[in-house]
Amino acid sequence: MLNDELNLFTPEYIIDEFFEHISGIENKIHSRKYPLVNVLEELLTESKLSIVPLDDIRPYIAEARKISPDLDDALYFAAALKLKCGIWSNDKKLKNQKYVDVYTTYDLIKML
Repeated sequence: MLNDELNLFTPEYIIDEFFEHISGIENKIHSRKYPLVNVLEELLTESKLSIVPLDDIRPYIAEARKISPDLDDALYFAAALKLKCGIWSNDKKLKNQKYVDVYTTYDLIKML
């Protein structure tokens, strides 16, 4: 169960990407008791995860591409710039910039 103090946001493109990769991921971890798609549905249903429309972050994409250490993560940086929040990622290279705070899972556990 997620902490009620934690608000999660993601760019809308992640939903398509999630479903595109879901079958391969589930096959790798052999998790059929509680499919990953149920996790996403639960997050969305319980309003733990808010989808940030692309139109809302479009004005921040150019800046995000300049500061993101990995262009594949630019939309996350654009959402963080728009929302004035940090990013949750265990990808160490994302910390190689000074504009957006990046928190690992361990960092969040300590804070919560």
